[in-house]
Amino acid sequence: PLANGARQHWFGTEQNGADVLSRMIHASRIALGIGFVATGIAMLLGVIIGGLMGYFSGVVDILGMRLVEIFEAVPTLFLLLTFVAFFGRSLYIMMVIIGITSWPGYARYVRAEFLRLRKQDFVQAAEAAGLPLASILFRHMLPNGMGPVLVAASFGVAAAILAEATASGARNLPSSKSP
Repeated sequence: PLANGARQHWFGTEQNGADVLSRMIHASRIALGIGFVATGIAMLLGVIIGGLMGYFSGVVDILGMRLVEIFEAVPTLFLLLTFVAFFGRSLYIMMVIIGITSWPGYARYVRAEFLRLRKQDFVQAAEAAGLPLASILFRHMLPNGMGPVLVAASFGVAAAILAEATASGARNLPSSKSP
């Protein structure tokens, strides 16, 4: 019999007596790992590229936005499914693919924030004081512009988990070939 509702088994047990809650916690490690690593890769790329586009504007901004548009045209799910079909399911490669194809959204947020922040008095004072570019970008502008990026990152973790789950589910579909 199953021990549903018992104090030591909050979610009950399976037919073989395994605790359902502990199995769910163990399984969530992989999903959360994929979500956080893929979102971390996307945020890193998006913050660097978006920050450069927003701070320098002009030609850098135009070329950066064309790069963003190219990467937005690449369908992440199709790329994942193609990779799984040809090379098998490698979680690390899936994390990298999700991260590399989902950075444009973060770049757009950072670009918009940096375009707004570069007109602020504290940034102009840092430039007038002769601070190095890295200090202006990473000590002054980036902490003030990360709010929208962190909100988007919370949704990015869920999107990365969903993309990986979809690709994993596609691999387990029965093939049309007869055995």
